[in-house]
Amino acid sequence: MVEIHGWITIRETYEATDEEHFEMILKQVNDELEKLNYCNLNIKRINGECFIELLSCTNHMSLDVMELLSFFEIVGKVAKGSYGLLYMYNNEDEDNYNSFMVYRLARGKVKIYQDDLLSPVVPTIEDIDD
Repeated sequence: MVEIHGWITIRETYEATDEEHFEMILKQVNDELEKLNYCNLNIKRINGECFIELLSCTNHMSLDVMELLSFFEIVGKVAKGSYGLLYMYNNEDEDNYNSFMVYRLARGKVKIYQDDLLSPVVPTIEDIDD
């Protein structure tokens, strides 16, 4: 099983300036969204900020999961001030089958960390399978 929960706050830059080209960048992000086969993503505007919520749950690693991970990186390249987290559990990952992995988007780059709040999955959130 592959389970993903995440979010992105979209920002033009991480510098303390007015975002002069924000609407153009937002259009670029939306154009990338439209390329995805993953159908439930959209940009939400709340209190003057723009967000994307990411959610997926599939039986196996699949094209839509790979597209979602790729999209997370693309947003960082298009809108360098964007930031967010994506939590992924993939019980088929040979190296991390018992852990959530955290993808952190900040300053245009994605870094991957092993989670220590919900991991190890067994016994933190599931019992040991006898």
